[in-house]
Amino acid sequence: MKKMTKAMMITSAILLLSACSSSNEKKQAFINSKEQAKSNVSVTNNPFFKEKKEGKFEHLHGIGYADNQNAIYFATHEGLLVYQNNKWYETTSNKHDYMGFSATDDGFYASGHPEEGSSLGNPLGLVKSLDNGQTLMNLGFYKESDFHYMAVGYKSHTIYVVNQEENKTLGRGLFYSKDDGKTWSQSQLNGLPQTSARTIVAHPTDENMFGISTPEGIFVSKDNGNTFERFTRKLNTMTFVFQEKSILFAAVENNKHILIKQSLDSKQEEVLSVPSLDEKDHIIYIASNPTNEKEIVIATMNGDIFMTKNNGESWTRLASKGEYK
Repeated sequence: MKKMTKAMMITSAILLLSACSSSNEKKQAFINSKEQAKSNVSVTNNPFFKEKKEGKFEHLHGIGYADNQNAIYFATHEGLLVYQNNKWYETTSNKHDYMGFSATDDGFYASGHPEEGSSLGNPLGLVKSLDNGQTLMNLGFYKESDFHYMAVGYKSHTIYVVNQEENKTLGRGLFYSKDDGKTWSQSQLNGLPQTSARTIVAHPTDENMFGISTPEGIFVSKDNGNTFERFTRKLNTMTFVFQEKSILFAAVENNKHILIKQSLDSKQEEVLSVPSLDEKDHIIYIASNPTNEKEIVIATMNGDIFMTKNNGESWTRLASKGEYK
């Protein structure tokens, strides 16, 4: 990849497909308060979700354990999919093209585009759901910005966004907010190498800790992205996730896929097994169950999804090239 300045490095991203508009308008609106969120946020026995015996998705935009339900959410080009208790579910409405999907302990944050025919404007800006997609709150940038790169602390709720196009509030670069988007500060990015960024991740509880994966390893900041230090050894890292006391990351070394858990304190590495992957495929998303760190889900560029419940000792395939059943 071509080397860039820090500003260009953090604002460069792969272009993803957008949802289209339609004349068959679906009446949808934002809610204005937590009290307006739906009370039934479960997946089972909820008419907002229906079980899917089989299906296929395209263009994953994020995965995570939303709302402490022990259910894994997948943000796709056509709305949310959920895997819970060996069953797949899809939403019956609000099939938005969620970009920058970030699961939290009380729901999720996202950006992106409304579903085809929605009365909501495009792009969505920054939205939050407290009932797993049944309703959305507008936190800003509505009809103005689409954040493909976004990360939110699972419990801290510190929000980080990469702003690629200047808007009325933010210039270009990395910005963070600790008050649900009411105020924003720009990160200075000191200490980052002049290379491309792949994944941005916020620590689940430490409101100041933030990391970026690059072809030269993972760089971690303890001051909201103002200064960084290399955390891993020099590795071609693809993606990662913060656990409470460690970093779990996927990388390519000697043309082989590797998965490593590394302590935040001692930096000691634990190598986990990796399911069989095509050499040309790459792990692009990792999620770790906040209530059970031994349960891990990985998703690949080719649409393969695997889950382990024993820290990588064995893996179960949940989807193959986007097909699940």
